[in-house]
Amino acid sequence: MFKFNKLSTAFALVGALSLIPAGAVFAGNHGHDDDDDDDDDKSYVLQGNCAELPADRTTEFHGNPATSNLNLAMAGNQWVVFDHFMQAFNEHRDARGEKGIDLTAIGNQTRTFAGLQNKGADYFIELIPPGQERNQIKSGCMLLGNEDDRNFLPTSIQVDFDVFTSTNYNLMRDLANSGFVTEAVPYIRNQLTLMTDAANSPGIGTTPDETIDATMDLLDPNVRVSEVDHINEGVHRGINNMYKRMDEYTRTNGSAAEIAALDAALALVSVPQPGSPAETRTAEEGITTDFNLATNPECHYSGHAVIADGTLRMCEFAILNKSNTHETRVHHVETPERILAGTSDTGPVWVSELQLAVNNGDAVSGYQPIDDVNQPVVYSVAFLATMSKKHRKLARKWVKFLRSPEGVQIYVDGGFSALTGTEQGERYSFDADGNLVITPFTP
Repeated sequence: MFKFNKLSTAFALVGALSLIPAGAVFAGNHGHDDDDDDDDDKSYVLQGNCAELPADRTTEFHGNPATSNLNLAMAGNQWVVFDHFMQAFNEHRDARGEKGIDLTAIGNQTRTFAGLQNKGADYFIELIPPGQERNQIKSGCMLLGNEDDRNFLPTSIQVDFDVFTSTNYNLMRDLANSGFVTEAVPYIRNQLTLMTDAANSPGIGTTPDETIDATMDLLDPNVRVSEVDHINEGVHRGINNMYKRMDEYTRTNGSAAEIAALDAALALVSVPQPGSPAETRTAEEGITTDFNLATNPECHYSGHAVIADGTLRMCEFAILNKSNTHETRVHHVETPERILAGTSDTGPVWVSELQLAVNNGDAVSGYQPIDDVNQPVVYSVAFLATMSKKHRKLARKWVKFLRSPEGVQIYVDGGFSALTGTEQGERYSFDADGNLVITPFTP
């Protein structure tokens, strides 16, 4: 049973209160009067600096939290299906007899004040990296455009979210440890792919061993990679892990000649090449990332059973050290655009993003690495302790629809994968010493 989030033990609350730093704010309605507010015995406190995003990311914020009846913090790469999903949810509400649902509310269009008040438009939705949403939930605020020196008082979004979805359980555990979540349930999967043009002209991932070939292709100085921003796009972590597993696969399955070729290719990008994103961002933006493969622990082996310590390893920074790599700021926009324009040959994207491009008629394709190196990502959903009482009924309906066959099919049509039935959720509690206890379960 998927539970609403309310810690039941007094210890958890007392323990949390003992750790409150100066300046922490008790959460509730952020100063708004509301007779429907939750109980006073909060399981959490708001603390820490506001999350921040550039002003140009406002297109990933949808609706008005002041008039919303459902506040959703969604892992951002679901944007590729989310308009279809919310339209289907409105139709679902209407079909089940909920009165006054505006079935035209979803979609880009001109608006009137009256239309914005209709049911069906009564949502506030963020589709941004889930790590940023985690920070926003914990602090209670998001700043837009604060990087501009002229912005003496930046736009701030202060919203009590009802539901949070994440691409990894670590974020759920972090929120649970702060009293915001007591249970997270899986609902869909996604995987990475290497986007190419429709004909796969660069030959990414061809025979005799596709994984070894793709590994060498990414390091090939003639292959131009559109690589994800390693600072601001959370998907970079999954891409980095895939690259590392591709390297390990090559070293444990390749011939001596193939391993020697891999070593030679990595030696060429062991430090930033002139004109590479690693060099230019360090010089222009003051990025402090360690791009030296020999000293960055992500980029060489240590403690491996069969691979010698210090052996260089393909990682995202090896790709960013190439002089012809382009580092994106919005990968799902720039990568297909660059491949179609012929300025990049390949780039990592979600399968769902490739499917969107194909559905839009773009002449793109992709090589999807095998599951051993490209492990599926399981998305989970949780009710939040910040949810208001008046939102609970609609939030329950929404999550039930999300996990229903109809809801899952919308995601599958957009390139996501259905659960296999083996995925587990997690329940969170605290032991007598205040330590987080994680209990896996099968929904």
